[in-house]
Amino acid sequence: MSEQQKDFLLAYDAIKRNDRTAIASYKKKLKDYPLAIYITYHDYRIHLSSTPRKQINQFIKQNKNHYLADKLYTKLLVQLASEKKWTTFLNNYKPQKSQNLQCYHIQALANRKQTTRAVTLAKPIWQNSTELSSACQPLDKLLRDQKKLTGTMIWERIELAMNKRKTKLAKKLSHDLSNKDKEMFNYWLKVYKNPLLIAKPLPKSISPSIKKKIFTQGIRFLASRDPELADTSLNKFYKDYGLNKDQYAILKRKVALRSAYKYAPQAADLLNEVNGSTAKSEDTLRWQAQIALKQSNWASLLETIDLMPAETQQDKQWLYWKARALEAAKQQKEANDLYQKLAKQRNYYAFLAADRLKQPYQFNPNPVQKRDTAYLVKKYPELQRIQELMAIDWPLSAKREWYQLLNRVNQDELQAIAVLANQWEQYSQSIRSLAKAKKWHDLGLRFPTPHKEPVMQNADKNKIDPAWIYGIMRRESAFSEDVKSSVGAVGLMQLMPKTAKYIGKKIGVKKVSYTDLTKAENNIELGSAYLSYLHDKYDGNKVLATASYNAGPNRVDTWIPKNGTLAADQWIDSIPFTETRDYVKAVLEYTTIFKSLLNKKYDRLEDVMPPIGGKPVKQTDPQHP
Repeated sequence: MSEQQKDFLLAYDAIKRNDRTAIASYKKKLKDYPLAIYITYHDYRIHLSSTPRKQINQFIKQNKNHYLADKLYTKLLVQLASEKKWTTFLNNYKPQKSQNLQCYHIQALANRKQTTRAVTLAKPIWQNSTELSSACQPLDKLLRDQKKLTGTMIWERIELAMNKRKTKLAKKLSHDLSNKDKEMFNYWLKVYKNPLLIAKPLPKSISPSIKKKIFTQGIRFLASRDPELADTSLNKFYKDYGLNKDQYAILKRKVALRSAYKYAPQAADLLNEVNGSTAKSEDTLRWQAQIALKQSNWASLLETIDLMPAETQQDKQWLYWKARALEAAKQQKEANDLYQKLAKQRNYYAFLAADRLKQPYQFNPNPVQKRDTAYLVKKYPELQRIQELMAIDWPLSAKREWYQLLNRVNQDELQAIAVLANQWEQYSQSIRSLAKAKKWHDLGLRFPTPHKEPVMQNADKNKIDPAWIYGIMRRESAFSEDVKSSVGAVGLMQLMPKTAKYIGKKIGVKKVSYTDLTKAENNIELGSAYLSYLHDKYDGNKVLATASYNAGPNRVDTWIPKNGTLAADQWIDSIPFTETRDYVKAVLEYTTIFKSLLNKKYDRLEDVMPPIGGKPVKQTDPQHP
């Protein structure tokens, strides 16, 4: 590291120790350093209560276009609220998206006798929240003290809680109801626990408005258990409970879709009824098409595609399936015309179409022309800061700088930014830049091959295709090493910690920590071993192994036909989970592209997509998480 980089880290240590003499010295020494703003920010952030308010306000004003100013402003508001300095809070407050800050604002208004305004702002937050955070809990007392909690508000929030399955909250809210209303709520709880009750008339003692709420939820819940009974009950009672045409149509769709998610026997009939009416939607049409292709009902598939909006029919997915249906109907010329249109492109369906025509795949590369990138670093301070943050290993701050940069960079400079990011080995940012620029044809930038040595070594050790490892990596993280998903998956190949520990034991890795998974070599070793495990479980079937990598083997096993087989393209597009459907198609597409880049040749999809089913599936290890 440079002397300035070392000094910056020493300055940060001094800030944590609150060594004021050292901090002042480093601030003076580093005043022209690109990361000087971080020194001031962290000093003010850590020592917020002892920093003069004037200095904080000056920092926020001077850096209004930098994300650190927003972060410090938020922390200032929270600090003022915690200290109950409500007048100062109101003087500094500007409208915020954060609900917690909105609630602090309401507290400040109430404490400064602006009660009417506070109550007006508090009502929608209270009514539309299943849980009130600690910042928002005082809103409940405010509304009660001001006697502004109406029966309608309580019932609306009970409905929200019941729909979100928050029965504990609903029961608590019911304490504010009258005895008569409590009886109605208790019957609602009975229906919640046993939706079959909705098939009978609701008690006359329940008011029409509450009957409507109970019936609406009951139909949705019953649809998950018995779609046919839910549909019968809906048709029988919807007028009695005051549902209008739009409300009826929404429930009709929900019942049909619930049946479709499970591929219930009556799903096709229910969807057909919905799609023949004004209640049809993009989802109901798609599911009717999925059911038709899963059943190889080509005539129904053609009819359903014809019902789709003209724009949707031109989507590559439906062009391909229309061609497949026409081919099955012996209309080969019409099918070939559609295949030919698709085969000129570079995507999953284009490759499938080329297979049907026995034609070569078209990769259509169009690399970005060599461009001067040095001027960008001078023009955009974010890039100077990113360089320094990368050097001192502050990846999260670097990522935030990238986000800020891409939100303000000129559209015609995005390609040059992508080139620069690739040169800096910031591959995920390079990919994001090209996507933002809508430039899809520089394959070298969009499909880089970093960490080649561990990828090749682990592919060889586990007897799997390195292009497949890259395909998984590209889809999972776009080569971001430190990324963590909302469900806890970590690193390049987005491994769940439990899965990583399980596979680690199988290959002799004694201990696997979160930090280990953020390191490329460890993540690739464990991710490749897991891919190999799934590859073996499914006897070399890449389609099933890829689906399992995303959705888990236990789920995938239930999706495999028990009797007979299904063409792999049909099986993929009838996967119940949208995420997994899209995932499998993307990985197969990316793997094909990576193979062409790595080997100058590629595997045809028809060669890696054998029919699904037809033989028993190996049992998953019971120790598998």
